[in-house]
Amino acid sequence: MGAMCWDANPGCFVKGQKRGETPCPAYNENKGCWQVDWSFIITSLPDDERARWKKIMKEQCPACPVYAEHKDELAMTIHMVLAL
Repeated sequence: MGAMCWDANPGCFVKGQKRGETPCPAYNENKGCWQVDWSFIITSLPDDERARWKKIMKEQCPACPVYAEHKDELAMTIHMVLAL
């Protein structure tokens, strides 16, 4: 897949925002969501933000078109993050 997640996902909540100023580390770093070390990022967040990202990953990621393209990586990442 050549497109980044925010391009491939029509429902991406950071699409069109200024890079570096969004709550999404992948977008801010210009990386695909499957390329980011989410475990490290999630553990460094305050509790409320950690809970927010866990909810996003559990509820929204599996329905995203990017998930289907990178299912192995993202399924493992989501499993690890939810266990934190």
